Amino acid sequence: MVNAADASSLRQASHGGPWHGARASGFRVTLALALALAATLMAARLLLYLALQLPAPVGDGVLFASVAQYHCGTGRFETPIFPLDPTGAYRYIWHGIGWPWLLSLLNPTCSIEGSFVAWSLVMTGTAALAWWALARTHGRLVCAAFALVVFALQAKLMFRPEVLAIALVVAAEALRARERLWSWAWLLSLLAWVQPTVFLIAAAHAALTLDRAGWRTLWRGAIPGLGMALALHGAIAALYPFPLADLLRGLSLQGQSFAARDDGSLFIYYLRSDFFPALGVAMLAAFALAAWRRPALLLLLPLIVYFGLRVPPAFYNLVPLFVVLLMGLLRSEGAPARNSAHRHALTVLALTAVLGALGLAQSVARDGLGAWRQHASPGEALASLQAEQAQTQRVCGVPPWFTLLLPADAFEPSHRPLLRTCPAHGGVDLVTATALANHTHATGCQHHAVNALPPWLERTAGRLFRSSTGYGMAACPAG
Repeated sequence: MVNAADASSLRQASHGGPWHGARASGFRVTLALALALAATLMAARLLLYLALQLPAPVGDGVLFASVAQYHCGTGRFETPIFPLDPTGAYRYIWHGIGWPWLLSLLNPTCSIEGSFVAWSLVMTGTAALAWWALARTHGRLVCAAFALVVFALQAKLMFRPEVLAIALVVAAEALRARERLWSWAWLLSLLAWVQPTVFLIAAAHAALTLDRAGWRTLWRGAIPGLGMALALHGAIAALYPFPLADLLRGLSLQGQSFAARDDGSLFIYYLRSDFFPALGVAMLAAFALAAWRRPALLLLLPLIVYFGLRVPPAFYNLVPLFVVLLMGLLRSEGAPARNSAHRHALTVLALTAVLGALGLAQSVARDGLGAWRQHASPGEALASLQAEQAQTQRVCGVPPWFTLLLPADAFEPSHRPLLRTCPAHGGVDLVTATALANHTHATGCQHHAVNALPPWLERTAGRLFRSSTGYGMAACPAG
């Protein structure tokens, strides 16, 4: 069936005879192909998550996945691989509690497989939420494009808390479009417990875009609205497992650490942007169009520069804002077919959806190819560790995803995953393919056999995929 928005487009395309009827037929074919492509890419991505747990968690996301994993198994929010607890313990007091808490609750088996199940549930739910958010005013093609964009962004972020932040801002903006402003405000306020930096940026955006009628609506409902907000956050604070003063101190330490950073490359994180190419171009297009329509948004530039552009690896701070800007651009204004601003918004969405589809295709191809070359499951990785520990050599360094396989007290508190069994001298490190080039003793590593690729495909894969997948490792002299 075709809904009202699609039917309107079809009527306009078909008006005027057979030639226009052919255009309508072409539109239907395009719609079917786009929906099929989006569904295929998303299904393939979820299948690799659920069946093979690919890709093996890397980067910052593994910090939050490990916290969720330990909480699921022991009831403690902790991780040994980001020791910012001023007491010297492993407590997770340096970021919002919401994301690892949700991952823990959704993990059915308190295992790495369960972590991927939980993540997949959140991503699937957010895609459905993204469709619902636009379904009242837009056709299926627009809804599918936006759902694909949101899904691709969450896939790129892996286990980072911005995955949940995206879900919250999508739900919040949908409620705002339906003029349920206090519900919108409550959802945005939850970002403070998920990703405090994103909360700050979202609050600034909300203040700059809410019109006088919106402020009056909030004012009229201030007593019950603020009462509900106090009750909501009071309940969360009561359930928070540590003293709030420790959380504030941990956030302060995290902020000091971020303020001292000046690393990263704009090209790598905003243009090359693995698994969502040219993400910075799409962000710039969305912000430029939004600021053109509402110049007050230029006041967000100091926050954008400080929290995103100054430290390019922290691009994730800007992703939820990007989603909000897209939704704002797509908000219905007059007759879409005759509204140039609306057409510009659809152009930005189309560009972003194409980039998101390319990123998903890249990640699916990388993981599929990696699984064929050297399929190693998390269980096989754990068996390799146990085999090394059974020998006279003891294992020192391991990939960070071992925090999803071993208890927290198996590690020394360190930014590098280091096992307590590491001897003072000698021993081995288990190193993933990505980390081999930077290892101190890379030439002395023992590599496991892999299925060979044709030379042309090996060269192509080397250009397309700059990170490893799976759980295969090499044993290297400890460095």
